[in-house]
Amino acid sequence: MLMEITIAIVIISLLLLSLKGRSPRLSDLRTRWANGFKDGWTFEQFMADLFNSLGYRAVVTKGSHDFGVDLIVKNGKATYIFQAKYYSNSISPKALEEALMAAALYGVDRIGIITNAEIPQAVKNLAQEICRKTFVKKVVLISRSEIEKMLTGEKLI
Repeated sequence: MLMEITIAIVIISLLLLSLKGRSPRLSDLRTRWANGFKDGWTFEQFMADLFNSLGYRAVVTKGSHDFGVDLIVKNGKATYIFQAKYYSNSISPKALEEALMAAALYGVDRIGIITNAEIPQAVKNLAQEICRKTFVKKVVLISRSEIEKMLTGEKLI
């Protein structure tokens, strides 16, 4: 039953990616970034809009029963799943562990963390270990400074 639900979520998410409409302009996204977000959900929506404006296909998951995946981003044939953390403090390695577990359930080998804060060294170290010792080929860590680069049009994945 769990596997069927996971497959259904992936299929629906990929369909939503293919139906995604026009993306917001970067100038509008810079304004939204400067104004901040009321909660994690609006941050996730913002990040999907940012990825879409840069030419990726991104969708926010439904928020429950998504096995810890907040965003699914396609870049050509590669699919990434992201945990998004809108925190006032730095994130813990637990966020990356959750993304790793979700990757196994979603059947992808590219994972990432997106946060409005900075990423501590312990999370960076864990990302390197995950790439060396698991099926994951790539771990993308996007912090506040990387988001600001993306807002200038820079592609990170």
